[in-house]
Amino acid sequence: MRYKHDQDGTFSIGIRSGLSFENSADGINMSQGLGMQFRIMPTKRINTEWFAESFHGSYGALGVRTDTHIGALALLYPQRRMQRVAPFLAIGPNADFIKIRDRLNKNNFESRWCIGAQAGIGFHINMTYRFDMTLSTQYMLHFGQPVALQLNDGNIIYLPHGGSVLDGHLLFNISFNYKMADLWKKLKFH
Repeated sequence: MRYKHDQDGTFSIGIRSGLSFENSADGINMSQGLGMQFRIMPTKRINTEWFAESFHGSYGALGVRTDTHIGALALLYPQRRMQRVAPFLAIGPNADFIKIRDRLNKNNFESRWCIGAQAGIGFHINMTYRFDMTLSTQYMLHFGQPVALQLNDGNIIYLPHGGSVLDGHLLFNISFNYKMADLWKKLKFH
């Protein structure tokens, strides 16, 4: 792939995996996730990342939580040009589907759609001209109605925990991305 001018216009696709940490009545819970993404870099200092991912793990001693995120991020680069290691600031909105279910009875569950926002930091390690590995961490907030799941033994699982209006979690992601094309060259911009 030869760029017409700079790396702006780069289109890449990738896979992502991650860990999510959230709070419940029983303490901190960890979920594992998997997803996919693509990026379009409109300028040399700004990149966009469009993703879909799903995290699954325990929620306290009695529940199982699944979070599905569909969203976009703006990646802002402080460097004047891309280098082998490229740090960035990430910020963006997302739509979330959250499902919480009884650990013993899969048919007993509650779910909701809500909107969210996330912000964080990360960096790309450009392994080759076309391939990069990205490490990032973000905090994601969910804005939605509370969920209460009544269990068969009389217990209730609340989401978010503690009656708060906001629900959030800390995310750690690793992704591998392949640069497919220079869109600006193909569209004859410049």
